[in-house]
Amino acid sequence: MTVKTVDLADFAEELGKFSTLSISKKKKAVVRGIAKSMPDLVAASPVDTGLYAQSWDMSIQEQSVIIGNYAPYAGVIEFGARPHKTPIGPLLAWAKRVLGDKSQPESGYSKHVWALALHVQKKIEAEGQLPKHIMEKMIPKIIENIKEELKLV
Repeated sequence: MTVKTVDLADFAEELGKFSTLSISKKKKAVVRGIAKSMPDLVAASPVDTGLYAQSWDMSIQEQSVIIGNYAPYAGVIEFGARPHKTPIGPLLAWAKRVLGDKSQPESGYSKHVWALALHVQKKIEAEGQLPKHIMEKMIPKIIENIKEELKLV
């Protein structure tokens, strides 16, 4: 019979390396699972100028991975907004894009662009904006992608 003596301090150090490696592999799987979900978030994003869809990002911290959308109006798209008076300028620009109006702003906006912008402004002022819950709806898919990556660890 062969006997090998292992110092308990060495054994604890080796166990620590194993648990760190395991945590490291799990973290990599979470990062890969979230990264795999990014195209789905972009695809589910409403597109007007493309800023919202392009603003999805993830930040890898020591103890966490943060995923979010950093467009200035991301919170309104995700959670909606109470009734409020929206400035007319952005609505005019939006209405012009939606209607495909080719006139130049210097020459003024067409009556159709004005009508749409004013109608939407009044509607938001009366009813607010409904939430789209892009991230909330994507959470099951993100978890599924993370689980798939964990199986590969």
